[in-house]
Amino acid sequence: MTPDELKQKIGTIVVVMMENRSFDNVLGYLRHPAGANRPEVEGIEDFQNDRYVNKNTDGLARRPFWRADAPFSSDLPHNSGAVREQLSWSSFSKLHLMDGFVRAFEDQCHSIVDDPPVMGLLQAKDLPATAPLAEQYTVCDNWFACVPTSTAPNRLMSMCGATPLAETGGLLPDQQTVYDWLLGHNVRWRVYAARLPYFALVPRMAPLVLTGHFKRLSDLKKDVMEEPAGDWPQVIFIEPDYYDCPVHFQPPCDNHAPLAMAPGESFVKDVYQILIANVDKWSRSVFVLTYDEHGG
Repeated sequence: MTPDELKQKIGTIVVVMMENRSFDNVLGYLRHPAGANRPEVEGIEDFQNDRYVNKNTDGLARRPFWRADAPFSSDLPHNSGAVREQLSWSSFSKLHLMDGFVRAFEDQCHSIVDDPPVMGLLQAKDLPATAPLAEQYTVCDNWFACVPTSTAPNRLMSMCGATPLAETGGLLPDQQTVYDWLLGHNVRWRVYAARLPYFALVPRMAPLVLTGHFKRLSDLKKDVMEEPAGDWPQVIFIEPDYYDCPVHFQPPCDNHAPLAMAPGESFVKDVYQILIANVDKWSRSVFVLTYDEHGG
């Protein structure tokens, strides 16, 4: 499909960016014979394959395992130091061995467990929204965080193309965002947020957040069904209720550990069902469901 053909067929790009899950944790089951048995997917085909072994701090091998969806006992390690340990650079082979996840978990939690949650894979039954989407639509099976660290730097990279931050914390820097680019190119866009929009943390964004470019998620259903095609945005960002937000009037649903997947799955299901309710708009839409980082 050429760019011109794409422009003719697509009217709206919808982006939902969730928090802190790896491909293996969410969709690694797709390759496994006990999962969806799809060998074309870069998932986990055999728990006994030594390629996937992570040794713990006692030198014991820890392998992937099926983990039922449930809250974690705590957040999982995903700051820059932890990610360096997880990637496990080998000066001998000049490769990242990707075998430090268990050690990073034990370093943060100060405990050793037989089934460290960082090695757990969900199954389709734990993913009532994502699993059907993965079955019906295109799956991108190589997920890479923009930078090997935590949330704020990765969301800045995703939405700005650059970040001066190495770690998460406090207000975001005043820098140009994709919203500025869209405004400058006269592209219709909108953010629907379940709670506080993430980029409200950018001080210079405050006036823009108070405009019609930012709306509550509860407005999406009415807008999908009633807004004229000429007013309907060409780019839409839909944001969950973030776990790290200091104020909640409903359970957070961004999949950030220690949350279970269930609230996020309900959020994704609701968004998808709202979008497909208008067949004309949906037929000219690209829906992208992604994550900002691996999360541990």
